Amino acid sequence: MQLPDVKDNKARQTVRDIDYQQLLNAVHVPEDAGEHAEALRGILLRIPDGWGRWISCDRGWYPLLVELDEQLRMLLPNYVLHQVKEKFGGLRYYWESGEDVHDPEDPEPPTPGRDGDEAERDRWRKQHDAWCERLDAYRQTPEGQTRIADLERRIKLAEKLVDTAERRASVTCELCGATAVLHRTPARGPRYKTLCPACAEREKYVPSGGSDALIHAR
Repeated sequence: MQLPDVKDNKARQTVRDIDYQQLLNAVHVPEDAGEHAEALRGILLRIPDGWGRWISCDRGWYPLLVELDEQLRMLLPNYVLHQVKEKFGGLRYYWESGEDVHDPEDPEPPTPGRDGDEAERDRWRKQHDAWCERLDAYRQTPEGQTRIADLERRIKLAEKLVDTAERRASVTCELCGATAVLHRTPARGPRYKTLCPACAEREKYVPSGGSDALIHAR
């Protein structure tokens, strides 16, 4: 975006901020998504505004991401994703359940908009404090305790699914999806990537070993 011709530095900064937010909130489906494009778009739409809707890994891991998303949706239909990326050659999938336990007949009072005055915000604070007291009481009821236990069970299962996907990525070539091991660039300050022998040779990576093998656990 070309900045408008304005002399006011504050105005120029405002335009830059708007442009940056638009970039963050756009859905950046990878150009090489291929048959996974729609599934990856659905994954990206789970990322809230302001976090940046990118998938920061290569094509070899896309099938793992699509499968993981399908599994998580079965357990937590409204789960929220914050980031999916490669780090130190391993897959990282940062998420939260997107669910909370409250009385379905007593929803949380809506937060006032930015244009609300102080009196409106004060009324909301009082309403919200009263709601929090009712929420605590509801969570002590048999119904509330049952729902809390169910949510905790589903979250634990989801954590295992994410862990399994990340471990599978540690033996899957990030570029082509073949069986792989951790590799590194040969120079000082190496970059790490999980690659099959053919992709590693093409990209000029060498096998990692010894203490480097711990890098996946970070």
